[in-house]
Amino acid sequence: MPPNFRPTYDYDDPDLTPPSPGVDLIMQVGLVESLPGIGPATGGQYIGIPRAIGPLHTRLWRPHDQVEMTLPNTDLQLWHAPFHVAGHSHGEFKLSERRGWHWLRWTVADHVTHDLRQLRTEADLGVTPVYSETASDPLVIVPCGAAKAPFPCPAGELYTGSYHRLTRRAADALTSSDNIRIISALHGLLPLDQVIAPYDLRFGRPGSVTAEQLQEQADQQGLLGHPNVVILAGRDYTRLAQQVWPHARTPLAGTRSIGEQQHRLARMAMHRSQAFR
Repeated sequence: MPPNFRPTYDYDDPDLTPPSPGVDLIMQVGLVESLPGIGPATGGQYIGIPRAIGPLHTRLWRPHDQVEMTLPNTDLQLWHAPFHVAGHSHGEFKLSERRGWHWLRWTVADHVTHDLRQLRTEADLGVTPVYSETASDPLVIVPCGAAKAPFPCPAGELYTGSYHRLTRRAADALTSSDNIRIISALHGLLPLDQVIAPYDLRFGRPGSVTAEQLQEQADQQGLLGHPNVVILAGRDYTRLAQQVWPHARTPLAGTRSIGEQQHRLARMAMHRSQAFR
């Protein structure tokens, strides 16, 4: 890792008590790496901070070159260095063979499968699992717009229309910028920092994004199974997004005009607590 980035996770249990495996552990450690043999053409492995872990893919950010990428969960593993260092310091050089540490040989896909099995077990026992969706930032979906900057720029800056800007202000009040996605008629699901050129394509016309394409993109970005989704868009965009996230909240539903939607969006932008009233 570069000198300006230092992993913060530390494991120093003298008894070498194994942490519980799963996605929560991966996010606590805060680093994942690709399996040996999977990496850039110049050699080595990918390593990065996990931004989102989905059923099939993980979106990670590489701090050494400031690049965000998505890889299959089967190609990634948890960064194990803190555990092996602790094991070596206590004379244990085969930690993965020690009871409870078998998950050191797992891929991220194995951790996801473990969590799903745990949920099924809890359901079989009549236990209602508690999800963190109310405590975590939601994924907020906003529409694109016809008015655009005349030059290539990040998606979060490209659309200049008043309705889009109002949905963005409301989204900013609800979540962090990493958890906002724009549905583009041409490009589909766009992170705010993805650079694109201006284009002229309206939703619903030939060549515009389909629900199948949007679902595939959501899967690739690790967002397909997100439990807490909010859609801030008009009817057509909302119907499209609901085919990917049928459980999403739609605070603009029931409005009778653009003006009423704008009023509701403005209230959200000012007061997060009023967003779902």
